[in-house]
Formats: sequence, structure tokens, C-alpha cells
Amino acid sequence: MIAHPATRRGHSVVLPYTTAAGPLEATFDLPEGYEADAGPDASVAAGWFPAMATGETLAVEEPVSRRLLAGTERIAEILLTWDRALHHERQWYQRVPMQAAPRPAESQRRPGGTMAFFTGGADSFYTAVRHRDELDALVFVHGFDLLDDRNDPLNQAVAARLRDAAGMLGLPLLEVECNLVAFSRAFGIGWEDYHGAALATVALLLAPAFSRCYIPATATYDSLYPIGSHPLLDPLWGTERLEIVHDGADANRVEKLRRLADEPAARAHLRVCFENRGDRYNCGECEKCIRTGVAVRIAGVEGRFASLPSPSLRRIAAVDIPGLGLGWKEHRAELKRTGANERLRRAIEIAIVRRRLRAVGWPWRRTT
Repeated sequence: MIAHPATRRGHSVVLPYTTAAGPLEATFDLPEGYEADAGPDASVAAGWFPAMATGETLAVEEPVSRRLLAGTERIAEILLTWDRALHHERQWYQRVPMQAAPRPAESQRRPGGTMAFFTGGADSFYTAVRHRDELDALVFVHGFDLLDDRNDPLNQAVAARLRDAAGMLGLPLLEVECNLVAFSRAFGIGWEDYHGAALATVALLLAPAFSRCYIPATATYDSLYPIGSHPLLDPLWGTERLEIVHDGADANRVEKLRRLADEPAARAHLRVCFENRGDRYNCGECEKCIRTGVAVRIAGVEGRFASLPSPSLRRIAAVDIPGLGLGWKEHRAELKRTGANERLRRAIEIAIVRRRLRAVGWPWRRTT
């Protein structure tokens, strides 16, 4: 797999690759007025997981940051360790060489601004509010959790609300559009694995204007699990020019929402929904909306977030919990610890039991 030099098309940057399956491009539309770093560092971040997924050497035609080259070696160690633990019979990734010359060491880090990725969710709002005084911009990427068509009505509505939220926080919102979801799928890589590398790629492209980037955390330090954006991985994508910080793993969702309940921007524009049923900003029906609504109730700030409907106990008990269900287990543990809201705890218990029964194939739904 060869990472060729980036090319520019107006405000767009294209990272071209030659792979065993043929040529492929990662494309980015960047904000007007911002210089892009068209060097090879972003190409390394975008191409390292695909190379390991296909078993191809990643050959980079231009010199790469020494720090990033060292980081990719550690990233591979971590990813392959997780892979062996999760996929005993057939691993998804392979150790592959990186063929790249190191860039001459830089005498000192260039001064620059500080950015943070922002989706309007509890995690990104928490990072934005926590670091508001040092931030120079928030970054929203079209195509990561919505359609990659910026002209889609839902995408436009979400972007408008996020611009308003950023304005209320006193910060500009930089909007980037890219095809990294489709790019990763071309190599058979799931977004849960790839999204940290994708965020790092965008950050590295914006590096000429910034020297630090915050990536909001999903999990807390006491409940970490293998995932693409992780406190072990995110900092390793950094270079001599750009520090990447995994932020907010010291607070759980309830604690974050409790802090955000007094922030007008979060109260008006909190956004947690990825399903957007009925093209709604927060549908109030999907597992993520319901789980966040439960966290709001546990935090004692129900009714403070105008954009998020409050779920009924019946809806909570009937929710289909995906994956590990860590957020739901945290909610249950918090209610057990405080002894508060016994009816809410029982509804969560029912949902967790239903998840266990599904895992063992219990026929809890009638079939014909």
C-alpha cells in the first residue's frame, strides 16, 4: 500500500493511495481560510489501520514525523494485543512494516491554537466547556455520524444548531467534510475501530493553525475497553507540531450532564442521537437517546435539556441494549449506591436481564 503525496483541489485535500485492490482516495473539504498540512502525516494516520487490515506494507513517499513513526509502532502493539484477545481463531489485523523516512528533527514546537472535536454530545460539550478559555475553535466533521452529504436536510439542521451552540460558547465552528467512513469500509474496517484514526487524520490536516487538539473521551478510566479512540491510542497519533489529547475520561456521563445542566448552549443544543428516527435532532426512541435520558434523570437535572425527550419507565425497560452495555451498568451501579429511584433501577434491571437472555438465545419473542 503506497501513500502518495497529497494533492489540493481548491479548498479540498486528497490523500491518494495505491493498494493491492487498486487506487483509492481519502478526500477532505476543509474550511475556507484555513491552511491544510498537505504533508504525509495525515496519510499515515488514515492508512495505518487499512495496511494492517490487508496485510500490506505501508510505504510513504515523503518523510514522516519521527514522533508519529514511533507512535504507529506502539499503536500496532496495542491494536494487535486487543485483536488477539478478542478474535482468538482469526485475527483481523496483522503486523506490517512501515516504509518511511523520518523527517529531520524540529528544533522547537511551533506555537498555535487549540481545537477540540465537537458533535454536540455530552462528551464533546463537556470538553468544550471545560477548556473554553484555552480553545480557539471547535471542529465538526460531516460524514462521521451523519450522511456525508452536507446538503442533506438533517445534516444542515444539525450543523446549524452546532454553529449556534459554538457561538453561544464564544467559539467558531470549523466544518470539515470527508469520506473516511467509506474509505475505512473499503478495507473492511468498522467505524468503532477506525474513528480515532479518522479524528487524528483531520487534526493533522488542520495542524498548521493549531498545536493542540482535544478528542473527547467516551469511557471513563475505570471502564476502559478496546475502541478506536482511547487514552492509550489518541496521543500516539501526535507529532512534533501537534499534540493530541484524549480528554474527559475522568468523568462519567452522569457527572458530565450534571455540569452541563447550567450551560445554556448545552441545555439548548445537546445532541446524542445517531439514528435520528423521523429526521429528528434527538429522536427520544433509540438506545442512545434513552440511555442519555436516564443519565439526565440520575443526575437530578431532568427537564434541563430542551432538545432531549425524557423516556418513560416502560420505554427504559423495553430498550434493546447493544454491545457490552457498560453505560447501563454504570447507571444501575449509581442507583444502587445512592438508593435513589428504585423504580428506575428496576426498569434498568429488566433491560439488562433481557439483554442477557438475548445473548444466550432465549426465545423471548414469539416467532411464527
